Amino acid sequence: MLDFKIYAPINVPINWQSELITDSEQRYKLLKKFFSSIPLIDIKPNNWLMGYGSLEHDYLPDLYQPAAVITLNELSKEDDIKHADLYVYDNCLAILYVGLTVDSDIAHIDDLAISQRIELLSQQYISPILEQFYTIKTTYPLIEPSKYKFFNNDHAELTNAKPLWVARMLTQNKSLSSEHYTNWIKNIDVQTDLLQLGSGNSLLRKEECFSDVHRIMVMSQFHAALMYRIEELLKGNLKKFNSNHYNESSSTPLSSYLAAQQYRNDHIEYINIQVSAASSGVQGRRRELLQQFHKAWGGEEQRERIAQLVNLTQMRIDRLFQDKLRQQNRSMQTLLGFLGSLGLISLVIDLINIEREVTHNDTMGLLDLVHMISSENFLSSTVIIVVFFTLYFYKSHE
Repeated sequence: MLDFKIYAPINVPINWQSELITDSEQRYKLLKKFFSSIPLIDIKPNNWLMGYGSLEHDYLPDLYQPAAVITLNELSKEDDIKHADLYVYDNCLAILYVGLTVDSDIAHIDDLAISQRIELLSQQYISPILEQFYTIKTTYPLIEPSKYKFFNNDHAELTNAKPLWVARMLTQNKSLSSEHYTNWIKNIDVQTDLLQLGSGNSLLRKEECFSDVHRIMVMSQFHAALMYRIEELLKGNLKKFNSNHYNESSSTPLSSYLAAQQYRNDHIEYINIQVSAASSGVQGRRRELLQQFHKAWGGEEQRERIAQLVNLTQMRIDRLFQDKLRQQNRSMQTLLGFLGSLGLISLVIDLINIEREVTHNDTMGLLDLVHMISSENFLSSTVIIVVFFTLYFYKSHE
């Protein structure tokens, strides 16, 4: 029998107006106020020590602190489940933490079967809870799903409880060396005396350090899920703003897209500030562990990709907006040109009237030209000239 620690980020319909949050206690009270009536769960405050009291404390910004820990009572009753908790964060994310017992030896671990088991349990037990979360009316700074501006407020996405991925961790048996776990971990991205860290499988080498590893694992899973969702969001926006396929007649007006993207850019910058604060606020051996996770999971490369996507998306929006402005300017200038050309028609009409009323037998001039051509032909020719010059003016501004 093997005892796994499972960490799986899932989307949840819980989101705060981040910059209005004064402290993590405020978020916990809001969750307790609105969701405590839901049966089969217990909402508890996160017990991690925060501040600078000792090296057991971490000075984390509110964004990187769990707002609450929700104990999933029914899920915990499954025969192979020792415990099941949901660490609730901001930005529609929570980390499912499960103690899973698997009847297997190290040589025959089936990672896919473990992931499928967690996905099944999550959708069976957590999805009904998230359905209730979604329907509850809340007040600011806890935002209702229908008013989300940053991430998608799609009902299915926020309530299906399907993990974004499943990370598995074992604790090294004292009678075995770490080499016994190498084939299971497969690729060890980074390792220290405390932890061997792979892309999906990890080995805790010192059981007495579990508390530190657990805290950084939960925090790093949230960070990785948040960056992943931001990157996917920006990729989707990039497709929308492809100038070769953008069709405003069948889409949200470009001005609305521009406003939404500006809001997202601002929030991404706010998140980047919180990332920096969280990295510097971690203390003790957890700081080394956080750097280990950051290196193993390509955190810096991901931040660079996100920055490039933000810039590229903004450039595409700017180009579309400039194209729209040029089209509007061309239409306005053409209209002004046409209105100015109407003065020529007015002049012709006035000349026709003057020619009929004034005697000019002793002079040769413009009125004789009017006299030589019928009024209908003169006026028709003028209209044709006006239309021709208006079209020429319109084309010259393409």
